[in-house]
Amino acid sequence: METLTAARVEPADRAELRGTARGGLVNLVGAVVAGGGGLTVTWLVAVALSPADAGAFFAVTSVFLVVGALARLGTPTGLVYWVARLRQVGREAAIGSVLRISLWPACLASAAAALALFASAPMFERPDLVRLVAVFLPASVALEALLAATRGYRLMGPTVLIDKLGRTLAQLAALAAIALTGAASALTVTAAWALPYLPAALAAGWYLWRRHRGGGDAGFPDRVEARAFWGFTAPRAVAGVAQIGLQRLDIILVAALAGLGPAAVYTVATRFVIVGQLASGAVGQAVQPRAAAAMAAGEALSAKRLYQASTAWIVALTWPVYLAVGIGADWYLRLFGGEYATGTARAVVWILVPAMMASAACGVVDSMLSMAGKTAWQLIDVSISLAVNVGLNLLLIPSLGVVGAAIAWSAAVVVNNLIPLAQLWRTFGLHPFGALTRRALAATGLVFGVLPLSLSPLGGPWTLAALAAAGLAWAVTLLRYRRRI
Repeated sequence: METLTAARVEPADRAELRGTARGGLVNLVGAVVAGGGGLTVTWLVAVALSPADAGAFFAVTSVFLVVGALARLGTPTGLVYWVARLRQVGREAAIGSVLRISLWPACLASAAAALALFASAPMFERPDLVRLVAVFLPASVALEALLAATRGYRLMGPTVLIDKLGRTLAQLAALAAIALTGAASALTVTAAWALPYLPAALAAGWYLWRRHRGGGDAGFPDRVEARAFWGFTAPRAVAGVAQIGLQRLDIILVAALAGLGPAAVYTVATRFVIVGQLASGAVGQAVQPRAAAAMAAGEALSAKRLYQASTAWIVALTWPVYLAVGIGADWYLRLFGGEYATGTARAVVWILVPAMMASAACGVVDSMLSMAGKTAWQLIDVSISLAVNVGLNLLLIPSLGVVGAAIAWSAAVVVNNLIPLAQLWRTFGLHPFGALTRRALAATGLVFGVLPLSLSPLGGPWTLAALAAAGLAWAVTLLRYRRRI
């Protein structure tokens, strides 16, 4: 097995790792804000609204994200893949054709999806909220696609500044203003959450236009055929819907099968997952264009090193969060109010923590499979996982409530990571378990798991102190060895 050390990495690979690290660091800054913002949004909604109204908000925003994933037609992954590969082989003049054959269909699909969602609003318990979010659906789709194109240019700044910082902070400011003025209702909170998508999409379009206008393809007979683009992207379109379904469909099913109140409890209990998902996504967005370029050039070893190094970063950043939330589940839940600190909510946390830790240990396995060109495999994998999720939810929620939903999601997460990991390992020899990853797994498990649990018999304050000390020591360690990592 390859050992990822500075002495074994070639200069070109080291440059790629440094580039990935810089992009990942920029994204991680945004992920910290977006993750904290996501938790703060959940907290504001939980304290400002009744559990029923909070559940309505969480269910409707989940519908918005699922329908948005459908309307994107897989274009974000397709744009990153094609723009990065065209730049790698010196065909920048063909990027304009990729933008045209991807963005126009996504715009039309998002408009059609918005109209369909608006028309179907009476089918939902809160049709007013559904109609409201439908208006902003095209802006959400445009934002994702336009920023994906900039990431194909290896530019992480626009995604961070426009989406993770700008949109998140605008949502927080609007929600805080509503809460402070006492005007909080399900309708006003939903409006404050949805409105920032519009200026963010406009900013993303302006930035991409500025970046691309100097590299147009006018007068140059080079273009990508629509069949080639959609042959890669179409499977990802369905897979993208299934992926967001894995993350959000359980909230919708809990609301439908158990009620809006339990949906609010389930959402609060699972919100810690946002932090880990955003950290993984931040690193994955930096890895994607470089992995696509490496696979296009036949540099499997470079792709392997990118995969292993990025997985070590993900473990180092997410396992401390997951273990701290699992050990301090009562403190975490009380942040949102006493009505959410229940035995069933604690059980949800404890069920999800090990599943999310396993997901983090597999790294950006989904992105690596996409950038290897195996979107059809990815579609099959995520479809299996979604079937596991939906089947178990329908089976378990009526009898176990939110605990059943947690079991279903955990099982689907494990399946969604282990199957593509086996495919990558067997077909391309790619796996995330390099020397640095193994050290990160062992160190985080010891410092944030074994040591705090060993002090739990002494009482809660000792455990909390151990977690705080571990967090400080871990931050110092990461800072100390930042160059090697």
